[in-house]
Amino acid sequence: MTLIAGVDIGNSTTEIVIQDGGAPVAWGRRPTRGTKGSAGSVQAAAALLRAIEAENDIRVDRVLVAPWRPVTTALTRVAEPPPDTGRVQVLDCAGHSVSGDDAVVGTPWDVSGQPPDARSVIAVVPPGIGYRQAVARIGEMAARGCPVSGVAAARDEAVLIASRLGLDIPVVDGIDTRSALGCTRLLVEVRASGQCVRTACDAFALKTLLGVDDRHADAVSLVARWVRDERAVVVGLREAGAGGDEKPATNRTITWRSGETVDLFDAIALLASRPVGAVTTCALPRTQAVSDLWGVDITRVVAERGIRSPGRNREVVLASLSGEHPDPVENLSATFGVPVDVAGSEAEAASTGARTTPGLTAGALVLDIGGGTIDLVGEDGVTAAGGGEMLSAAVANVLDVPRGAADWIKRAPARRVESPKVLLNEDGSRHFASEDEPPVPPRLVGTLVTRGPSGYASFGGALQPAEWRIIRQSLKLEVIAKNVGRVIQTYRDKVRRSGMVDVVIVGGPAGDDELLPAIGRLENVASFGRGNVAGRLGHRYAVAYGLTLLGG
Repeated sequence: MTLIAGVDIGNSTTEIVIQDGGAPVAWGRRPTRGTKGSAGSVQAAAALLRAIEAENDIRVDRVLVAPWRPVTTALTRVAEPPPDTGRVQVLDCAGHSVSGDDAVVGTPWDVSGQPPDARSVIAVVPPGIGYRQAVARIGEMAARGCPVSGVAAARDEAVLIASRLGLDIPVVDGIDTRSALGCTRLLVEVRASGQCVRTACDAFALKTLLGVDDRHADAVSLVARWVRDERAVVVGLREAGAGGDEKPATNRTITWRSGETVDLFDAIALLASRPVGAVTTCALPRTQAVSDLWGVDITRVVAERGIRSPGRNREVVLASLSGEHPDPVENLSATFGVPVDVAGSEAEAASTGARTTPGLTAGALVLDIGGGTIDLVGEDGVTAAGGGEMLSAAVANVLDVPRGAADWIKRAPARRVESPKVLLNEDGSRHFASEDEPPVPPRLVGTLVTRGPSGYASFGGALQPAEWRIIRQSLKLEVIAKNVGRVIQTYRDKVRRSGMVDVVIVGGPAGDDELLPAIGRLENVASFGRGNVAGRLGHRYAVAYGLTLLGG
C-alpha cells in the first residue's frame, strides 16, 4: 500500500487528502497559519498531516504540493478626487479622525519651525512629528500668545492630539501637509457626528474668510457645492505661481498594462470591465509588481442599496496577486518527514480533483474559488486575485467586527433578538425558540445573531434583519460573483470561445447557498453546480485530491 498525501496550503485554509490507489482514505483541514507558503504555514500543514495520520493509524509515503503564490487582501480608504478649482482647493474631506465643532481660518504653521506673525494660525503637523512632540510644541507656542485656531496633522492622531492639547479647537488628520503648507490661508471646519459643514458650504462666507475676490467666485461656488454633505473639510488658498496651481495628489495609484497610471479611486470603477491581469503595478502603499488586482468600493455598494450616504471618501477592499513567484520553502522533505514533490500548479490540481465529480458535463469549466484567488480551468487557465478573504474583509468593515467573526457572519441569514425566546427573521417572520433550543443571552437583545463555532455571534445592533440581508447578498455579488464574471470573460477572450459555458464550482465559498445563484445569473453561464470531489469529499479538497492524482 502506497499512501500519497496532497497538501493544499491556501490563503485561508489548509486542506490535506491522503489516497491509496486513487481512493481517498483520510482527509482534514485547518485555518492556514500566517502567510500562504511561509515557513510557519508549512510547519502547520505538516502538523495537520501528522494529526490525520495519528487519527487514522496510517503513515504516508509521499507528499505532493503545488507552488504557493500568496495574495494580499487589504482594506484602504480612497477619496474622490476634488474638482480642479485653481488656487482654491479642497485638501481633505472628513476621511479621517476629527475632533471639535467649529470653523476656523488661519495661516498655516509648520510646527517644526517658528509660527508666522498672523492674527490666526493653523498648526500643521508633518508626518515626521508624533503627537507628543506636536502637543508640546503647540502648547508651548499657545502659552506664549500664539493664536492657534486649529490643527491639521498628517498622521492618524487627531484624537490623541485633541485630548492632550486642552484647547477647544477643531483638529483633523490624514492631511497632505505639504499641500497645506503651500497655502497662504487654510479653512478647517469640523462638525459634530451626524452633522454637515455649515461654513464651507456657504459660498459667500467661504469667499470672505479666504479673502479672495470675484475672480475666484466660480471656484469658491464649486468648492461649496462639493463639500456640502461632509462633516469636516480643509480648504486652502494656494500660493500663486511656481507650481502653486498644481492639484495635490489624492490617492495611491495603479498602472495598467498599457503603461497608463491612474488614481486608485478611478481604477476601482474600471476593474470589472478590464480583463484579469490588466494591472501590472500598484502602490498600496509601496509600489509592487502584481499579476492581477481586484477591488470593490464597499461604501458605494452599501450606498447604492439606500443603506448609507456615500460621501466623498470610500472604504475599498483590495486583493493583489503578486507578480513575483516566491522562492520555495527549503527542506520540505525534512519538514514533512517523507519525500515531497512539487506539482505544476494549483489550478491544474483543482481541475484534476474537480473533474472526479459524478455526472459532470464533458467540457465543463472548473471554477475554484479560494480564500485569495479564483481559478478557472478548461482548455487553458485563468488565475485572478480575490476570493473569500475579500468578502470577510468587506463584511468586517461594514459591521465593524473582527475578520474572524465576519468569516462566520457572512455565511448565512441572521436574526434579530427581540427577547431570549423570540427572534425576528430576515423575511419579517418571527421564530419562537423551542424547549430544545438554548435561549439567547439577554445581553444580545436588540442585536443580530447568527450561529458561530462557539454559540451565537452577535453584531449589527443598528441594522434591521432585512437591511443586513440586502448588504450581505450585495457584497457577495460585487466581491465574488462579478469577479467570476471577469474571469469567465477573460477566459473566453483567451481561448476565443463563444456561447454558453457549463461550470462546476469547488472551494470553500462554493458551500455558500447565496453565492451560487448569484454566479448562475451571470451572462454566458449555462449549467452550474457544486463539485463533489471523488464522489464523497464535497466541494472542498479539489486541489489536495487533485495533487494526489497528479503524483500518482
